[in-house]
Amino acid sequence: MVVLIVDGRGMTTSTSPDGRKSRRHAPLRVADPGELFAAVPALLGFPPERSLVLVCLHGPRNSRLGGVMRHDLVLPRSADGGVTPVMDAAIDRFASVCGREGVRAAVALIVDDTADHEDEEYSAACVAVVEQLAEQLHAFGTALDGAYIVEEIDEGAPWSSLWGDFRFGVLPDPAASSVAAAHVMEGRQIRRSRGELVDMLAPGDSRERFLVARAVAAGVHSAVLAVDLAEAREDPDDRSRRQLEHVLWQISNLASGERLLAPEIAELWFAVANLDVRDALLALAAGDQAEAAEQLWLRMAKLLPANGRAEAAALLGFSAYVRGEGPYAGVALTAALQANPKHRLAGMLDAALQNGMRPHTLQKLVDAGYAAARRLGVTLPPPAL
Repeated sequence: MVVLIVDGRGMTTSTSPDGRKSRRHAPLRVADPGELFAAVPALLGFPPERSLVLVCLHGPRNSRLGGVMRHDLVLPRSADGGVTPVMDAAIDRFASVCGREGVRAAVALIVDDTADHEDEEYSAACVAVVEQLAEQLHAFGTALDGAYIVEEIDEGAPWSSLWGDFRFGVLPDPAASSVAAAHVMEGRQIRRSRGELVDMLAPGDSRERFLVARAVAAGVHSAVLAVDLAEAREDPDDRSRRQLEHVLWQISNLASGERLLAPEIAELWFAVANLDVRDALLALAAGDQAEAAEQLWLRMAKLLPANGRAEAAALLGFSAYVRGEGPYAGVALTAALQANPKHRLAGMLDAALQNGMRPHTLQKLVDAGYAAARRLGVTLPPPAL
């Protein structure tokens, strides 16, 4: 994932199908670099490692947090290597997002547990990245107010300036930051690492996956026959309507503690493979059943074969994206594209995420989901207020 942009406000603004804005919280502010860096794990949802992080700033004296972007840190192997192509592309994305968002100022942070401050080549490589970042940002009207380096984001970790000033200090406890408190209050999780997010989508129990795969294979012929019969009926939407109602019923079952069996997971895969059903299910990301639906998409993604895994992971990525959890969305969409590189929904969402598109830009897909359900004659849960 090239760019993951996370809203730095207290709550990501959402828009309901009738256009009303909801759940606006006051902007979050920080006082000094150490406090700002301690807030990064809460803003991203995990403490970054070996990363270039850009924090956008707004408001008087640039004291209000805006978007936060992160990319893996890739430095050249030698001093004359310049900025690597990977970092060059990331910097260009960072700058273009800042230009589109009208960001006036930003602060960069390099997080690297392999940092060797006595190594001149290492220091030169870091400064090269920062100087190119400053130049690119300037071209889009954004000033780089400072750049700093820290080995890890943890209480007591020393940070120092790389560019722009000569400040240094130690980090306060990230878990005690005002930003972390605000995010925990609104129910967001702060995980120990990005790897923990990746592990969440790792394939499930091998025996369960075998049973699900066998159930999928056994149901293929019946599924094809069902499509043919549906097209021959007077009401061609009858099959899609029943499938959508069945998925909603199973989401309620899962929310009440029921454990879905392999044949049920397979049956759900045939339902979400129906694009009419899949499109309607996108609307659940904005409703009260979003969390329960995500649990179902996650379980399906862990147990289904490749095509089914891609569909379920795409739904999971969309839901995470809508609620403003960019890193989780990125991991889910990466899993979807690894399973099926040609998956259109996952590819579209991944491109939007890489380019720093805000969650509210997905509202048209949510609205289309409600419209798809209405066409099928199914009433979905209303959007959360």
